[in-house]
Amino acid sequence: MKLKIGEREFNIKFGYKPTLKSRIISKLVRMSAAAKTDGEADMETIEDMLLFLPELLLVGLQVCHEEFRYDYDTGEGREEQLDKAFALTGEYMDGKDADIMTFFNQLQEALLQDSFLKGLFQKEQKKQEAAEERERARQMTAKMQEKS
Repeated sequence: MKLKIGEREFNIKFGYKPTLKSRIISKLVRMSAAAKTDGEADMETIEDMLLFLPELLLVGLQVCHEEFRYDYDTGEGREEQLDKAFALTGEYMDGKDADIMTFFNQLQEALLQDSFLKGLFQKEQKKQEAAEERERARQMTAKMQEKS
């Protein structure tokens, strides 16, 4: 996937090692679930999303952009590269057509296009949704018991 930020175009590809070493899948599932709740995000959710986007972007830049790589095993260089990803995210968000959910969805779509992640992500997302549904049912049952 190609992503244009400012005047630059970036190839986004979520490689096996950077994706797993960063533990980005579980974070993405949580962010996806939070974004879907009630259809509108509260300020805390938006803030969490804005903090997460540079991390997600950095993982997607690892394969095709050497200037964003760091040592996955030791974490050496990660903070410097994350600062670069924050700057890119800031540049994107400063654009006149910037939309946090569009940016998130573009990165998520790039992640889902990688065949090794497609099935795994869908399975994790279903598991998360089932857990949330069980929690909602539990809360409804508790409310009904309070009324009786």
